[in-house]
Amino acid sequence: MKIGKLGVIVSLGIVASTVSQPNSTWGATIRDDQPDISYLNLAASPEYASVGTFVNSWGYTGSAVLIAPDWVLTAAHNLIAASSGTFTIDGTSYTSTQLIRNPNYQTSNPMAGSDFGLVHLSSSVEAIPPATLYTGSSELGQVGTFVGFGFTGTGLTGYKTLDGQERAFQNMIDGDFGDPSLVLGCDFDSPHTTADNVFGDTTPLTLEGCAAPGDSGGGVFITVDSQTYLAGTISFISATNGTPNAAYGNLTGFGRVSAFVPWIDSVMIPEPSIFALLCTACASLFCRWRFRQGNVFDKGHSTESSGASRTK
Repeated sequence: MKIGKLGVIVSLGIVASTVSQPNSTWGATIRDDQPDISYLNLAASPEYASVGTFVNSWGYTGSAVLIAPDWVLTAAHNLIAASSGTFTIDGTSYTSTQLIRNPNYQTSNPMAGSDFGLVHLSSSVEAIPPATLYTGSSELGQVGTFVGFGFTGTGLTGYKTLDGQERAFQNMIDGDFGDPSLVLGCDFDSPHTTADNVFGDTTPLTLEGCAAPGDSGGGVFITVDSQTYLAGTISFISATNGTPNAAYGNLTGFGRVSAFVPWIDSVMIPEPSIFALLCTACASLFCRWRFRQGNVFDKGHSTESSGASRTK
């Protein structure tokens, strides 16, 4: 099912608001009939160790994922008006040297996609393996594992509590917000009624859930051929009933990593500058000149030796 802009309230922050005043996301809300420890244990799996918290310079807190020893991927809106930030993972904090938002990100329309930001760290994270970016095209129909920190609650209450713990929930990726090439999502199906279903099958997964304020920048992981990949960056929550509080029936939207790998690579491994190219060209010419000079010397020396031999 495709969800258009009309009738949908988008939340991108700590406090649910209106479409014109978007907010962000934290933690996760969970099924009211499942134990919280199951969601905590899922988040603690080694496959999701790359997820940490990100706090920007004015105190806005979200999540982020380590994708290289000195780079983390997060939501672009986590970087708005920020001059720096701190990424914390496995109890250790790392300061930023660069904050880079995708140039196509639209603050007024998060469902348009491009809600990606990159943070370069001042030092490398040595103890945690970075997530592997997904470059395929099979996200739809996969079970996604959504991982982040922050507010929690149940599908009956919506988000209520901020305890700072990392939680993970699983949903079937079957949501379309208008441009599935950039943005995908899922709904929070209720175990009590089918009335809240928006996307796909009405039966909730065992650890079904929904993103809540503060999850922004957290990871969406899928497993393909026994390999776990980072397939998405959590971007927003929305609701067809006008109340995006992460309760049953709410929707989680995320940006597709596969669509932005070229941009990510261009930032992390930038194209060489004109100066660098000129230096490389000059070095190459110099080496060729030295090689030719060496050949001339060798030929002259060989002729001299032959002549001396003939004289003798």
